[in-house]
Amino acid sequence: MNVGSDILFQEPTVSTRRLRRSVVVATRDDSISVRFVSEPFPFEVGQEVLMYFNGKREFMQQVGRIREIERSEAPVAPAAAADAVDAAASAELTDLQEKKEGPVIEIEPIGDPISAENRQHYRVSTISAGIEARLGKESNLHVQDLSATGFAVLADEKYALGQVIEVDVRHGDEACHGLVSIQSSRELESGRLRYGLRAIEKDSHARDFLSTLQRISLAVQRDQLARTGGAR
Repeated sequence: MNVGSDILFQEPTVSTRRLRRSVVVATRDDSISVRFVSEPFPFEVGQEVLMYFNGKREFMQQVGRIREIERSEAPVAPAAAADAVDAAASAELTDLQEKKEGPVIEIEPIGDPISAENRQHYRVSTISAGIEARLGKESNLHVQDLSATGFAVLADEKYALGQVIEVDVRHGDEACHGLVSIQSSRELESGRLRYGLRAIEKDSHARDFLSTLQRISLAVQRDQLARTGGAR
């Protein structure tokens, strides 16, 4: 993500999926600064957001956290008579206001960028495997599938895309704890929400978390093969 690169941001709600374009105006070792091309989303400092950009070979996505919002100063009216502004000055002020640039938003990228194209990692369905997870304050949630980098779960609470949440996953004697980001969400007819979650690889628990998910995934695959007579 270099100066001049386009960054697309997703509407920070569960139900709406709109993208708005911004342009990188500055880069630092651990952050980027962007300005929206048109009306910006109502971001807040500390908010986690989902951003999309062109990688070397494919379209990528990454979670970011808003560090600072630097808003433009409102234009000051040109000097005029002590008690009034003449028509020319008023017109000039209006023109300046119409051309006023939006805020510069500094963002700290979180974790590693991943492909936003079709799924890159094979997922194993776990609907009948009895795997349970805790997501935030919700517990006893059913895990729908597992991959090498995360899992999908059904929940009742609404979480924002890009939000980072603590999770626990348990299956038999295996249990793990880690941080995940909300990568996708879909509301079902039942009113529940299906979330796609991805592990935050820079989290201190990430290695153990992903290793345990991998072991659970292999155990589920072995059980599925045994039920279908494919085990060796």
